[in-house]
Amino acid sequence: MTRTAALCVAATLVVAVRVSTQTVQPDHTATVRADSLRLSGRPWHAAETLLAAARRDPNPNAFLIVEGAKAEVHVRRFEYARTLLVNQPWLLDYADGEALAVLAQAEYGLGRYAEAATHFELARARAPETRAALLAARAGVAYEAAGQPDSAAAAYTAARSGGRLAAIDQWLRIRLARVTRDSANARVLLSDVVAPAARQAPVARARSLLLAGDTARALDALEAAGKGLDVARVALARSDTARSRTALYALLAREPLSDDAAAGVALALGPLPPREPAEHVALARALNRRNTGKDARIHVERAMRGGDSSATTLLFYGEVLVATGSAREAARAYAAAARDSAYRPLALYRRARVLVRLGDSTAVGALAGFAERYPSDTAAAGALFILADLYDGRNDWGNATRWYRTLINRYPGDARASLARFRLATRAEDAGQLDSAAALYQSEIDAAGPQRTAARFWLGKAALERGDSTQARTIWLALAREDSLGYYGMRARRETGLPPLAFAPTGIPISAPPAPVAAGLARIDTLVLAGLDSEAQAEVRFVLSRPPQALDALLGWSEGLSVRGYGSAAVRLGWQAALQAPGDVRVLRAIFPWPNRSAVEAEAEEFGVDALLLAALVRQESVFDVEALSPAGARGLAQLLPSTAALMARGLDVAFYPDWITVPDLNLHLGAAHLAELLKRFGRVDAAIAAYNAGPVPVRRWLERDRASDPDKFIELIPYPETRGYVRSLLRNRELYRALYGP
Repeated sequence: MTRTAALCVAATLVVAVRVSTQTVQPDHTATVRADSLRLSGRPWHAAETLLAAARRDPNPNAFLIVEGAKAEVHVRRFEYARTLLVNQPWLLDYADGEALAVLAQAEYGLGRYAEAATHFELARARAPETRAALLAARAGVAYEAAGQPDSAAAAYTAARSGGRLAAIDQWLRIRLARVTRDSANARVLLSDVVAPAARQAPVARARSLLLAGDTARALDALEAAGKGLDVARVALARSDTARSRTALYALLAREPLSDDAAAGVALALGPLPPREPAEHVALARALNRRNTGKDARIHVERAMRGGDSSATTLLFYGEVLVATGSAREAARAYAAAARDSAYRPLALYRRARVLVRLGDSTAVGALAGFAERYPSDTAAAGALFILADLYDGRNDWGNATRWYRTLINRYPGDARASLARFRLATRAEDAGQLDSAAALYQSEIDAAGPQRTAARFWLGKAALERGDSTQARTIWLALAREDSLGYYGMRARRETGLPPLAFAPTGIPISAPPAPVAAGLARIDTLVLAGLDSEAQAEVRFVLSRPPQALDALLGWSEGLSVRGYGSAAVRLGWQAALQAPGDVRVLRAIFPWPNRSAVEAEAEEFGVDALLLAALVRQESVFDVEALSPAGARGLAQLLPSTAALMARGLDVAFYPDWITVPDLNLHLGAAHLAELLKRFGRVDAAIAAYNAGPVPVRRWLERDRASDPDKFIELIPYPETRGYVRSLLRNRELYRALYGP
């Protein structure tokens, strides 16, 4: 399953476990404990518990083995699960095909699709009607993956018969249409399919045409559906390399970040190598987006040797050179691109930034010249800030002040002008010039700058330092009232001695979601149980594209998706609900959900960290989306890099493979351990969570600065905007979770 936490209720197709008369269910403490762990959202812990029990028992019975295998499937340790079950003498007779179904899931996870299909079919023959249709659908998916369309068609037909899966029949028709050789029958199956399944109908139609041998029409249908990779593959199989090449390189140029482009790179590096300069550039763009900058450089240089000296290619070449550590060459590439007047501003700005990185003495003149020559360019404010920051880093405060003030005067509403005000204000405070600092904070408020809320808080601080506690309190009371859910509003509460944020009971009892929402959630559940994970994702995307208007429906969808592991989608619907009822506690809980509270609290307790802090961290990192993936490659609920996860696993003596990183409670386990280690290392929450985001090395450097012992100053002076916002947001989240969910 791609959603490990989504359906613990599924328990590997055991909707209603019925143990056969040949199997006696023993009263094992380990199995009871494992079941409790699984139901509390901790399938990895359940698997570990059962594995330990199996190791202790020299003759484990069938029940313990099957339960252990189910737990292993939940945490994607498919080889372990298969080893437990394969060749067991009781396999065929156990609990109405239950063990066979678990074995089939393990084999499917290992890519042994034909074996999985066989075992799903054997399980279906033994299962009660309530499960037989689901197992037929899973057999169809496995047959399809194994490249056996006729068997898949028979399985999907069996899944549809009897109407037991009527809720997902539209999707089953799509699946059946794409594996049938009868294109006329496929047309009938697809004739009245509605959204969101209808979006897959063109591709299903094309695949049916392929199976029917009508390749020409199939290619046209795939091209019309925008499936460039499929067009390239099919055309290549027909030896139509011209069409295949055109489709492939159009895909690489149009969508270099897509999964199809990633798969298409193999074709470009294999049977369809680039020939023309444009093809080399397209391949280079796809390679560069996947941290293979050295390979990208090879191809863009081939394009240039082939005669492509366009400014767009030179700009891209500069980008690749910077990524591969060739900054001096990048500066020359940007200088060459600047010969084209249409791209000159961008090229000059990028060249100036590279010169700064090189420590080149001409960087100051390049930045200043750009800002003067192109004052209306969107990068002009950035050039001024980099220039000021350059002098700031050299402790040349006179020139730094000059350029900071130039930035503020020219672009008062720009985000970098806001940063400049705060840097000037901090320097004024350090020099004892409190009135100057207060004036800068006030100017941020007057300019409606992005940090105006922070400026109000620091204006109160400045008043307090001047001895005007009355004015400070007045400022903070207003801030606490007007920014009650924000970081600085909460800080203002503490400064004025107000009680922690709390919410009055809504008086509205928790009720079942409206009937259409319940039906939609049940459809998603059924799709996951049937092994149709991509179709379940499509249903979620459809809800996001057409959210309901009624508040109860929005909240029902949000809560339902949250507990199924679709945290990002759930929070987006929560924000939609906030447009109607921004102060409703139910809405706030939708925006700040805690769907697996018991698992978070258990991991926090094990490592001695605040459960509210861990919940706040997960909300900030992944919004409780179990499959969350960051641009840097961090994965899962706690957004761990594979290297960090492996390091923590070694320290905890925990078995770990990269594929397991999104197992929810394993990810939480390693994330909580990492947070605990950072808290121990730094001894303070603000520094620890800054290190969670930026790494420990820069945080140690920041802690050595003047006034870093003051948490407010430490946070305010974090030089990385992302980390600074991260720390504020996480501390705010912790207070919100305390107010929304209690101890």
